[in-house]
Amino acid sequence: MLNSQKNYFELFDLPVGFALDSGVLAERYRALVRAVRADFLSDEEDETARSLARIDLAYQTLTEPLARAEYLFRLYGVQGTETSGDDDSASTTLVDEMERQEALVAATNRSDPGAALSEVLTRLAERGAALDKELHQLFADPTPHNLGAAREVVRQLQGLARCRRETEERQAELLRPRPA
Repeated sequence: MLNSQKNYFELFDLPVGFALDSGVLAERYRALVRAVRADFLSDEEDETARSLARIDLAYQTLTEPLARAEYLFRLYGVQGTETSGDDDSASTTLVDEMERQEALVAATNRSDPGAALSEVLTRLAERGAALDKELHQLFADPTPHNLGAAREVVRQLQGLARCRRETEERQAELLRPRPA
């Protein structure tokens, strides 16, 4: 049965790191699920269910970049993305978040809010791509300094994700038919 002592990367026989081949991960996920289900004949149902739940959690964690980064922080023994009150980077992230919120409000108030919100989403995607590239570089050399910088990049990506969700919600509101 499944070795529960392995970390998620070991479970899928992947090197520990932020960069991974999602196709290889998906292929190994399917093979592992098939193997566990095949073992079902000789194992207890509860054990099979626990194994499949662990495989699913590992797969979901590794496929989602921010969850994968958080998992890597735990593996490297680095605190997650919590912010401390005296942290300068936390205040910078807050300022960035406030600026994004102001841009979102301004876009909503323009004459063509749908187009303006699309522009906001484009800018968010561009910023997210740049931060994702930076995160790959930082995790490629996981020194304590780089891991600290990676933690800040993850904070920024989390802020972008929140703003993207809110922008998409506002865009959806614009598309909803208004009652007559």
